[in-house]
Parts: sequence; structure tokens; C-alpha cells
Amino acid sequence: MGAIGIVGGVGPSAGTDLASKVFRHTKAVKDQDHIDLYLTSCPSIIPDRTGFLLEGGDDPAPGISTCLKKLASCGATVAGIGCNTAHSPQILRNVEIPEGMTFLNMIEETCREAATLHEGTHRTKIGLLGTLGTIRTGIYKQYFDNYKDLELVVPPGDICEAVHDCIYNKKYGIKALSSVSKKVDGIIRGAVDWLADRGCRAVILGCTELPLVFEGETTFHGAILCDPTDILAKALVRATAPEKLI
Repeated sequence: MGAIGIVGGVGPSAGTDLASKVFRHTKAVKDQDHIDLYLTSCPSIIPDRTGFLLEGGDDPAPGISTCLKKLASCGATVAGIGCNTAHSPQILRNVEIPEGMTFLNMIEETCREAATLHEGTHRTKIGLLGTLGTIRTGIYKQYFDNYKDLELVVPPGDICEAVHDCIYNKKYGIKALSSVSKKVDGIIRGAVDWLADRGCRAVILGCTELPLVFEGETTFHGAILCDPTDILAKALVRATAPEKLI
């Protein structure tokens, strides 16, 4: 059996959240039944992804590559990154995957899962919330274009900016507090409402901080809540030890 590698440090608790979900989706009755897992959390060498994409900041790819090399040296055979924005082709194309390591793309896995929600003959609407880096660079759209039965729906600019602020605001944003204030809770739930009212069967919570708003909830106002981190966790278990996947 191989081992799982996680690139963390791309959100306050992004790596530990992904690791926790890997454990949650693993069949185990004792400690030794779990899959070996290695986690790097090196925010000092991975610049902000949105800052790179929209503001000309430093490229996070070299830092991500360094983390993957560290994970490979520990024995990781399958790896993933707990950050949606890091999966922009502008970043990933410069990331070096060590020989012998399989890299799982969180957005590809999320699109594959969303495709299972398609019903009937009409295209299935899937909503998306995320950082402005994720939204404006069309990361998800590039992957969704391969799924003709799905229609990606993004809220208007003012809602997207409000969601981004809920993530990054230095006073009340989730990254600053590592928690969810009443203001943030109301804004994010309102954004999901907007998408649900427009017929979205599911909404992708396309930033690792957003699922914190819906802790323990799988749907909201009729829309299925898709957590890419949870989807990636299942994919990592499946790729490493499929018989252990819950």
C-alpha cells in the first residue's frame, strides 16, 4: 500500500482539514488500519494564489513543487493540494510532480463528482462560489467545458466580491479568524440562496474556508453542497487503498 501526501499551508487549516477528511473516509478499527499520510504546511514558501493570479504577486508554483518533493522523500505516492485557486493552469503548469508520484487534481475530481448529479435531458446547473482568483480566471469553467451535461453558474460581480471579502477581510474574514462570524454566515448563505433560486442542483464551495459556514450540513435550500476538499479526500483514499474507502 502506498502513502498519501498533502500540500497544506494554503489556507489556515487547509492541510489539516484535508487530512481529517481522509481519516474520516477510511475504514479502520484500529490505528494501524489507517493509510500512512504525510503533510507539509509551509505558508512561508507558498505565496498567495489570488495575489499571483490577479495582482502580479510571486508565483506559488516553486513552493508547491518543493513541498511535493518533501512529500515524495517521505514516501508519499499519491498527493493533493487543499486549495482550489492553486489549481489554476497558470500555477499548475509550473508545478513539478516528482517521478513515481500521482498528483490528483481537486477540480477535476469535483467536476467528475458533479457530473454524477446530472438527471434528465436538460443540462444540470451547478453553482460556484470561491475567491476572485478562482472566479475571474475561470479555473472551474476550463474543467467544466469537458462536461456538456453541466452548466456552471457564477453569481454576479457584487456577490462574488462579497464572498471574496468574507474569505480575506482582515477584521472578519474566515482566513483572519479561522472561524465564521454572523456577518460572513449571512453573506455566504445568501450567495448560495441566489444560486439555488436560479435552479442550481448543487453549489461548489470552491474555497477551503467556505465549507466552515455549513459545518454538518449537506444541503441548503434544496441545493447540494459540494465540498471539493471532501471530494479530494475520497479520491486520495480511492487511489491509494480503494478497499478502505468508506
